[in-house]
Amino acid sequence: MTRTTKQVVAVVISLLIVAVAIYGSYLPMRKAEIFISTLQGLQSAPVSSLDELKSRLSVPLDYPSPIGQEELVRNTANNILGFVSQGADATSTAILISFLESYYAPIIAREKGMSFGQDLYLLGAINEMAYVHTGNPTYLVDSQKYYEQGVALGPNRPQSLYGLFDVYRAEGYIASTTAIGEKILSNWPTDTSIASSLQNFLKTASSAPAVAPGK
Repeated sequence: MTRTTKQVVAVVISLLIVAVAIYGSYLPMRKAEIFISTLQGLQSAPVSSLDELKSRLSVPLDYPSPIGQEELVRNTANNILGFVSQGADATSTAILISFLESYYAPIIAREKGMSFGQDLYLLGAINEMAYVHTGNPTYLVDSQKYYEQGVALGPNRPQSLYGLFDVYRAEGYIASTTAIGEKILSNWPTDTSIASSLQNFLKTASSAPAVAPGK
């Protein structure tokens, strides 16, 4: 190997090391710093409109980094869940859920990830809460979709099972509600609240559809 070749190889290796440091360490760290700064800014200087909120949240979410995006989207989802749980008006709820789902779309499309089950649960919970406060059945349908995906991913994950039990009850599906309720009780037989809820549901839902669509 000639001296010139060795120098070229050394330069290439050095550049690769720098690239790994930037993409593997600096960019994720910088993305997290921007997100934390954004949250602190929202506390110290509240936004005056939803457009401003979306604009400010988009800064860290759009910051390029090979890792860290799913975690930031999940943290954003937790914040939006808190907002929707407080009974936000229908327009604000629709705008925020649409904003969140636009960032979740590529994550959901991959159908995998270290905390993919939690992602599905959060989307189910946000849509369920949106239905509770707005009465829009579209949110209930979307909630069911995400919870069912969560149960398919982890049949014994309590969050999605409990969420799906609530959704099926709200939709009035007797057989589906019974099946989920019995599955929960088989895993957690001391949960008297589920046993009581299922019993009360069956007393009042005799004329409801038997199962959820597609079941």
